Amino acid sequence: MKKFTFSIIALAIAAATPLLAQIPGTNIPPRVDDHFQRNLVVNRIDLEEKINRPLVSTTDGGLYGTNRYPETNGIVKALVNGLKSGKYLAYDPDNLAKTLTYEDVVNKASSKVEDGQDPESSDPEFWPEEETIFEENLTDELGNSAGEFNTGALGGNQVEGEDFAIAPYESVLEFIENRIFDKNRSSEINDIQYIRLVWVDPGETLPDENFICLKFSDVLETLEATQWKNAFNDAEDRNMREIFEERIFNSFVLNVSGRGSRTLGDAEYQRTKLLDFEHNLWSY
Repeated sequence: MKKFTFSIIALAIAAATPLLAQIPGTNIPPRVDDHFQRNLVVNRIDLEEKINRPLVSTTDGGLYGTNRYPETNGIVKALVNGLKSGKYLAYDPDNLAKTLTYEDVVNKASSKVEDGQDPESSDPEFWPEEETIFEENLTDELGNSAGEFNTGALGGNQVEGEDFAIAPYESVLEFIENRIFDKNRSSEINDIQYIRLVWVDPGETLPDENFICLKFSDVLETLEATQWKNAFNDAEDRNMREIFEERIFNSFVLNVSGRGSRTLGDAEYQRTKLLDFEHNLWSY
């Protein structure tokens, strides 16, 4: 009987080993019954920071020939491509029960550009008539009119082949996770739930707006196929899933279980508070 039981356990371990080996930085959340402490944390990544630029930078094979990663244009572009190909659905950031297809996302992005007009600047009474006439006739060296400049500032420069401009969504990235303290292992597990794309006004006048949410479990395959370029070592390029699970970026805490951060000082306080709480539990 003991031998039979041992054989079953050995088979189960053997069956699970290949699966675990395929998961970079395996981070399996504990059972709900083993949750000693859990907080829902919203993290914000400033993609303009130097350490975070590889998340959205475009790379190619260069002198090493064909790149082993299908996606080499950054995480935002890769996520949009995965959505476009039908690998997964998006979710409304204001109602996670509502799913969005790629067509819905394109329509939302288009309406955002249309609704993003500054009512003050579009008011005929705001500009003198002579100045309005001057702007209508203003062209640059390429023949673009002033109106085209305004549209580009609101929606970003749309690359040929794209259904909407990606640039306004490559400044900020947010992810929502459960930080769970496992009472059995006496350690904290970061269980990422959603990645959230955020629209940022290139003109730096309108407030940021949550665009769409994507389930982290749905986009794992896409993240594994997306290259993160190591600018200091050509032998150490990694995929985006490893980058998220190993936290190779800089972020700050935006919200902890409904308690928001209004300043960078508040965000640092929230982060330190979480670290101290984890340390005190571990010490205990």
